Amino acid sequence: MRHLRLSAALAGVVAVCVLATSPETSAATVISLQHAPGSVCQLSIPTTDTGVRPKATGFRNESTTTGNFVICPLVSPMATGSDAFTFVNLSLLSLDGQSHDVACSAVANAISPAYSSKTISVNASGGSYQWSASDFGETFGSPIIGSQEMSITCLLPPQAAIRSVGAYYNREIGN
Repeated sequence: MRHLRLSAALAGVVAVCVLATSPETSAATVISLQHAPGSVCQLSIPTTDTGVRPKATGFRNESTTTGNFVICPLVSPMATGSDAFTFVNLSLLSLDGQSHDVACSAVANAISPAYSSKTISVNASGGSYQWSASDFGETFGSPIIGSQEMSITCLLPPQAAIRSVGAYYNREIGN
């Protein structure tokens, strides 16, 4: 009987020591980038009479006279929730070396859409847009609400191209 009490006491002390020395579990977060070439974009209103097409160097409007609406989806990482991205970006090029104004709107949250529009002048060296949560009335640096279902639509003028689209998100690694 005496050995049973000693064994129970020893087991209790071992359990307390193990629990007291076990490391806390916490997930580390790294900033990751989702990047895609402009060729993922498509015409917003499909037509066969256009100079706009996907190419290896991006989604290009090779027309010299007509602008077209182009939509670029952003694919969210599978492991994130509905507020996937912290920043979304779009890179553009001028095909003729001239300056072109490109108007684009980013939309997040398909259920209750939130829109943010920007216009940028794209010159011979290109140009880019970046959207953050603050562009949608939220806190800068926090995830964009509803960004798991997000796209960017641009009125792509003649002789301009979308080079790439991308988004930054916080990825948890480990526990």
